[in-house]
Amino acid sequence: MTVLRNARLLGRTGLHDVHRSDGVITAVERAAGRVDGTDGVDAGGRVVLAGLVDAHVHLDKAYVLPALEARGAFEGGDVAAAMAATRALRAELGTAIIEPGMERVLRSMRRQGTVAARAHVEIDVGIDPAVVELHRKVATDHPDVAVQLVAFPQNGTSHDPGAGARLARALDDGCTVVGGCPYADDDPEGHLDLVFGLAADRGLPVDLHLDLTDDAAAAQVDLVLPRVARSGLEGRVTVGHMTALSALSPERRASVLAGLRDLGISLVAIPTTDLWLSGRTAERPGARGLAPLRALLDAGVSTALASNNHQNAFTPVGGGGLLRVAWLAALVAQIGDSPGLARLLSAVSDVPARILGLGPWGIEPGSVAPLLVLDAEEPLDAVREAPAVVERVG
Repeated sequence: MTVLRNARLLGRTGLHDVHRSDGVITAVERAAGRVDGTDGVDAGGRVVLAGLVDAHVHLDKAYVLPALEARGAFEGGDVAAAMAATRALRAELGTAIIEPGMERVLRSMRRQGTVAARAHVEIDVGIDPAVVELHRKVATDHPDVAVQLVAFPQNGTSHDPGAGARLARALDDGCTVVGGCPYADDDPEGHLDLVFGLAADRGLPVDLHLDLTDDAAAAQVDLVLPRVARSGLEGRVTVGHMTALSALSPERRASVLAGLRDLGISLVAIPTTDLWLSGRTAERPGARGLAPLRALLDAGVSTALASNNHQNAFTPVGGGGLLRVAWLAALVAQIGDSPGLARLLSAVSDVPARILGLGPWGIEPGSVAPLLVLDAEEPLDAVREAPAVVERVG
């Protein structure tokens, strides 16, 4: 048994001792000082959190900005430009460029308290199918971050007669989530039918890149909601980005939020990428698109925050730190009250843990979450200051 002593915890006053045995929290008690004969760690009155979970990240496009700049391919464009630049780079260099960046992201995550992540593995024409095995290898080499893999057709499926077989192979090779990107496809309905068909046949969850646009008329969420209901995948579908929600009328937005909530669809907002890519259209110049976090939380939609991309055409700045993502979200969404900040903290911890199916999460008996000691004196400083992680237990 291990005791993490003198911890300052969200929702509790004073200092507490957290007892863990075989990776599970067994008790949370008022601090009693050192227990003789018990292995332990002294938090020294600093804040302790459950491990952070990143529900949406791309390991295979990380830290490629220098290569893009060397080829004159990075100009800071919209999502279509970022996709085109990345597609050309991957075709030119294959998988040789991606492994160092993958490892660097996982090291950054580990330093900054991320203990698990859902990684989207790009599956497309011209990409070596061994990319799935490469993800598994890198994840094995960095066991401090548990990685769940998504088979992700970044560039659509309608142009590729072998797309279904390609995705099926990725699932056979170790991906456990079926991904999709309907806005990248000339036939978004056919794309979604393929994704939901594979998921239903194999009993797997779905994770979609959806509505990454400033244009309300381009939103495709209405294609998704009925397919979730028909496929029987309620509670097993996640959608990422959804910046179009910021452009919908209040009435339309309320209807969509109710649909997401009622079907148990989780939403992952990505402040860094979404702010970088938005506001580049002639129709809404300068608009900064981000899924409306307070409205989502108030509507009861399961909402997480994630890091997504790292120093590439989609996001030229940032690293693997989810507390910094929560800090940015608080500013952009104008969430500064204590209950709101607590919900943002949940959005990088227990909510994404549920999305990944990790089991009980938090600092309560029965939780399997590793624990983080932060260089902070008050729990909500985790969001207000994005402090450093000084130790991990478990």
